[in-house]
Amino acid sequence: MKVKNGKDFWAGLMFAGTGLAFALGSQNYPMGSAVRMGPAYFPTVLGGLLALLGAGIFLRAFFSKIEHSTRVFPFRLPVLIASIVIGGATYLAANSLKGAPMLEFALTGIALALFIGAFGPRAMFVILLAVVIYGYALKPLGLVLSTVILIVMSALGGHDFRKKEIVILTIAMALFSVFVFVKGLGLPFNLWPWE
Repeated sequence: MKVKNGKDFWAGLMFAGTGLAFALGSQNYPMGSAVRMGPAYFPTVLGGLLALLGAGIFLRAFFSKIEHSTRVFPFRLPVLIASIVIGGATYLAANSLKGAPMLEFALTGIALALFIGAFGPRAMFVILLAVVIYGYALKPLGLVLSTVILIVMSALGGHDFRKKEIVILTIAMALFSVFVFVKGLGLPFNLWPWE
């Protein structure tokens, strides 16, 4: 079979892979039922639905009337293999890395960065990496500094880097995050690393 629509092909693989990862990754928790949902219920059901959606989009790539090449974005197989090797080794060595959480954190981050870097242009890599770093940095650095890192790194992935606009956006988003999430909703985020 020939792939007729590369966009559907890659989107279907991405949706199906993400859905399966969530559905299978939550199996260590109790499932519960629809009436009394356990911690695994929502990720399993949502992951299964996402995997089904991905499978449908993936299959549509072979029968589409719209022609698109599979070369929608650059794909780097050696980088993907390196990501899988590092991520797999970190996963298998998780028990022995319990005494070194920062090493496990760093190896997982490297594997994730390589995985993101295996697909897409530089802008997509930089923006997705900024989101991942934001998630990792939120607890140790606090909400304000993590938001600054997110905005500045995301701006580096764009075509223009206008310092004045980025400074204004960074200050506005940091204030918005603090007032909405911490002050308004009362979420227990550290604002700064020393808190």
